[in-house]
Amino acid sequence: MHLSGRIITGKEMKIAIVTCYSDPDYVRARVLRSALKLLPTVRLTIIKNKHSGLLRYPEVLWKVWQLKRTQKPDVYVLTFRGQEILPFILLIIGKKPLIFDELIVPIAYTNNEHHIKSLTKRLYYFMARRSESMYRRWLRRCYAILADTAAHADLSARTSHVNLSKYTVVPIGTDETLFKPAAQIVKKTPFQVFYYSTGMQPLHGISYVLEAAELLKDNHDIEFLMVGGKKPLRSAVAAAVQSGAHIRYEAWISFDSLAATMHESGICLGGPFGDTPQAHHVITTKTYQMLAAGCPVLVGASEAVDEFFIDKQNALVVPQADASALAKAFVWAQKHPAELAAIAQNGRILYEKQFSQAAIARILQPLLDELS
Repeated sequence: MHLSGRIITGKEMKIAIVTCYSDPDYVRARVLRSALKLLPTVRLTIIKNKHSGLLRYPEVLWKVWQLKRTQKPDVYVLTFRGQEILPFILLIIGKKPLIFDELIVPIAYTNNEHHIKSLTKRLYYFMARRSESMYRRWLRRCYAILADTAAHADLSARTSHVNLSKYTVVPIGTDETLFKPAAQIVKKTPFQVFYYSTGMQPLHGISYVLEAAELLKDNHDIEFLMVGGKKPLRSAVAAAVQSGAHIRYEAWISFDSLAATMHESGICLGGPFGDTPQAHHVITTKTYQMLAAGCPVLVGASEAVDEFFIDKQNALVVPQADASALAKAFVWAQKHPAELAAIAQNGRILYEKQFSQAAIARILQPLLDELS
C-alpha cells in the first residue's frame, strides 16, 4: 500500500545505487535516487564519481569494491551510462543482483543512427558494436534491466536477444522541486512558442521547427523563443530569421529559470520531431519537465509517445518530420487558449499518474519485492 506518495512495505533492503558519468547528477540518476528514497524500507547508499574523465572509472569501481566489503548491499542499481563499467560491476558484486538502467540501446543505435559524429560517441558506439555478443551476455547476467519507454524495452530485448520479461519500464521523470505548476501565470504576448536544446541532434528535428517558423512569417501573433545549442543551431536560427521567421534566440538561460520560461510561454515543444529511429523510441526529458510544470506540450507522434499522449487532450501531437503540421498546431494553439489550458491541466494529471517520482517508486516496488 502507499500513503501520501510513500510506499509502505516490510523487510528492510540495503540498496547501492551507482553512477559513473560525466554528469553524475544527471536527471535520470537523481530521479531514481529520489524514487528509491520514497520507499521507507530501503536503506540507500549513493555511489557517484567526483573525478571527471578517465579517472572516474577506477574511482567508482574502487568505491563499489569497498562498499561490498563493508556494507554488503542486498541489491545494486547501476544508472546511466553504466554500459562502460557494466562487466566490471558484475565481476565485483558476484552473485548479488544487479538492476541495470540501460536507458539507451547501443547495439540498435550503432547500426541505425548514422549521424553520430563526436569522437566520444563514435568510440562508445564502436565498442558496443565490436562487442555485441559480450554485451548481450552482460545483459543476461543482470537481474533486471530498466528502460525509459516500452518501445525502448522492446527494441533492446529484440536486438540484445534478451527475454522481454527481464525489463521494467521506468519513465525518466524530472526534478520536482524545480518543475511544478506556477501559483500565477502571466503569458507572454505575442503568443510564445518555446524550444530549448543543447544542439542540433537529428532526433529533435529542429530543422522542421525552423521551417514551420518560416511558414508563419506573415503571422505576427506568434513568436518563437529558441534557447541553447552552439554555432550550428545559432546559424540555422539566423538563416530562418533572414527568411522572415519571428524568432528570438538566446544562447543560454539558467536551468533554474527554465520552468518560469515554460510558464510564460503559450506552448512548449517537447518533441522529438526528427523521425529518426531513436526519435520513435523516446519521450524527451524536456517533455517530462513541461508536463510537471503544468504547461501545454507539443510532441511528435511515435511508438513511445502514442502510449500515453492523446492529441488535444493531454498534449498536442503532430507527425514527425512535418513542418506544415507543426505550423498548423502553433496556429491552433494560439487561437484556442481555453482548450490549451485544459490540455495543460490534463498533462499535469498524466505526469502525476504515470511519470512522477511517486509513480516511479510504485513501479520499482514490485521489482524489489521479488528480491526480498
